Amino acid sequence: MRSVRAITILVFLSTLVLSVIASGLAEQTATLTTDTFDVFHNLESKEFVQRGEIRVLQNETALYQSISAKDTPELLDASEQILNADHYYTVLLRSKNSGAQYVLAVKRCRLSGEKKVEETFVLHETKGGSVFRVDYDAGKGSNCLKGSLADVPTFVSKALVKRRVQGPTPQLAVAASIDASTGKEKQPEPQKGFLAKYWYYLVPLALLLLLGGEEPQQEGNARR
Repeated sequence: MRSVRAITILVFLSTLVLSVIASGLAEQTATLTTDTFDVFHNLESKEFVQRGEIRVLQNETALYQSISAKDTPELLDASEQILNADHYYTVLLRSKNSGAQYVLAVKRCRLSGEKKVEETFVLHETKGGSVFRVDYDAGKGSNCLKGSLADVPTFVSKALVKRRVQGPTPQLAVAASIDASTGKEKQPEPQKGFLAKYWYYLVPLALLLLLGGEEPQQEGNARR
């Protein structure tokens, strides 16, 4: 009796430990980083200065993290990709895994008069999890009517991940059948019922059953 109770307790403890380990592994897997993008911008200079990074996670989410002012800004030689800083605010993303770069820009006036500028990064992924396009939006279009430019606004950043999915398969329409004699579209024939479709199978089968059932009775009467 004691051995059965001990085995039951052991099985319960083993199941509890395995569930805890499985949940820990699942949580760790969900937060693994698939790629990290360094974020640069040219708000105050003619060179791209790093201001943060975006971590893309396996659970199809992304996190933006800004670097502190104490950190040494990382400069990138991308003079050919810089737009006129007086008219455009330009952001550049560089992948740490592949080195791929994405240049994003909005009109500089969208940041006008804003102490906190809301911005959104949308990273589009393939089914395999690699980023193939990045969309960007910052500020408000109505700010272009103000005229004054904010010197160093604070950015409130949001990063989203969108996984590419297979779209619905289109249903192709059947070409209309035209009656040559009337020039009008032929109407589809009405669907036939079960008996109308298979009567030529059912009639012979019914005759065989009827005739085959009468013969044994006739033989019995003859013997009497």
